[in-house]
Amino acid sequence: MSSPTTSRMPREQRRSQLLRLATEVFTEKGYQATSMDDIATAAGVTKPVLYQHFRSKETLYVEVLDVIGEAMLVEVRDMAGRGGDAEDRVGLGLRRFYELMALKNSLRLFTGHEIVSDEVKERVTRILDEMSIELAGVLTSYRALSTGQARILGRGLIGIAQTTAQQLHDAAADDEERDEILSTVTAVVVNGLTGFTPVEQTGAGRADADDPAPEQGASRS
Repeated sequence: MSSPTTSRMPREQRRSQLLRLATEVFTEKGYQATSMDDIATAAGVTKPVLYQHFRSKETLYVEVLDVIGEAMLVEVRDMAGRGGDAEDRVGLGLRRFYELMALKNSLRLFTGHEIVSDEVKERVTRILDEMSIELAGVLTSYRALSTGQARILGRGLIGIAQTTAQQLHDAAADDEERDEILSTVTAVVVNGLTGFTPVEQTGAGRADADDPAPEQGASRS
């Protein structure tokens, strides 16, 4: 059996290529079912070349999580610049989260179905926490929430987004069911947010972190 032919490539370019292909293999097969041989073969390199860039499969996996996590963070940040009302933003955000996680088969990497190590678990938790903080920034742009309230809601909405993505994945063959899932979850999220005072009604814009929490049951927008 002949060895893969390794063409000469600048180190950083080679590393980026290996990381991209490893992302594809891990998201397709999962951590446990993927070997370093699989990734080396996909990249057309020898396994020693792969180990020159990544000291272990777990190290490579953690970097793959970072790549996917950054892509998700970009999506959350992009929500802040989009027009439309709360329902438009939430519905689009849930759909994009699903497309990123499920259509690219990366849902399994962030739902805890595979136990890899404490380090990997901590990295997943950290990425999801970073997403919740970014989402908190989106929420505080159009609702009068304290920083603490926004972060709590952000973490909760990330959990909702994960669950929704799994439901959409399970209903992938039924467009009508997927539309119903999206509309139902969006309605719950948006109507829940109307319990907080709209920014336009505060007269002072966004609430500061030290401001008292707005009372539940405030007037709806």
